[in-house]
Amino acid sequence: MTHTEEPLGNFEERLLVELKEHVTTRTAAEAALTTPNTVRATRWGARWRAPGWRLAGVGGLVALLTVGGLLAQTLGDAPPTASAAEILNEAAETARQQPDLVARPGQFLFIEMRLTYRELPDSGPYIKERLQRWVPVGDGTTWQQRRRLESRPDEWRTDDVSHLSPPPGYFQGLPTEPEQLAQHLRDHPRPLDLPAGADLEAIRNEPTTIFGDGMVMLQGYVPPQSLGALFQVMAQVPGATVVPGEVRDAAGRRGVALRTPGVFGAHLDLIFDRETHAYLGRRDLQVRDGKESLYQSTAIMRMAIVDHSGQQP
Repeated sequence: MTHTEEPLGNFEERLLVELKEHVTTRTAAEAALTTPNTVRATRWGARWRAPGWRLAGVGGLVALLTVGGLLAQTLGDAPPTASAAEILNEAAETARQQPDLVARPGQFLFIEMRLTYRELPDSGPYIKERLQRWVPVGDGTTWQQRRRLESRPDEWRTDDVSHLSPPPGYFQGLPTEPEQLAQHLRDHPRPLDLPAGADLEAIRNEPTTIFGDGMVMLQGYVPPQSLGALFQVMAQVPGATVVPGEVRDAAGRRGVALRTPGVFGAHLDLIFDRETHAYLGRRDLQVRDGKESLYQSTAIMRMAIVDHSGQQP
């Protein structure tokens, strides 16, 4: 199977269509009652993705799906869930106890993940893969990614990512206190692909948008003190819930899942270790007619700093 850049898959495409229809309808209705205030929609940069790591292509989609300034009008303001907040606060304490991966510009962040996914959102067999990625530290744009089936440990294949922007990598210079980090995220918004007329300022100030930004950052490396602050900020977002029962990540590790608030048309869950509440990975579930089915699951296995792209730690 050859992995190249492709249009958004069925799962992402359906969610984007549903969300944009919702936003466009809401914006048109409000425009009829108020003086038009046209806002030019910003564009998400070049999407980077490959089948089997569809979270790569969902980096911008996560932000779109969690724009609470738009969706809260439909979903309402859900009350805070104490158990979800407690898990996130304990995850913050665990994160702060981890050793820091010190890096300098010119080096690379090495990430190894295990993946379970379907090529189509709600049909077909599940594929299990191991993926390795090298993302530059600093302003570099050249990165590398390779993968193999779990059943074929010696058959690595390299993805062609030369035309794709780097995925989330090593986050530097982030505040280490929750209030300062929350303000930093508001002051440095991620681009959103939204219809003209959308109230971008309201979206950026909506707490669930910060939760969505956090999910994107967790695809890369956030230093321990800043990661602890990030989990504390996410703990303050209303509406996150604990998924009943035991959950396992793509590596089979026992965990507890927290469901992202403000999501439209799907379930996006963060998975934490059941005992220590260390962050393990995430899963995306297709929801249709009240029924949910796993679309993809990821497990972060290793992160390290290396000097060269392709180098093993």
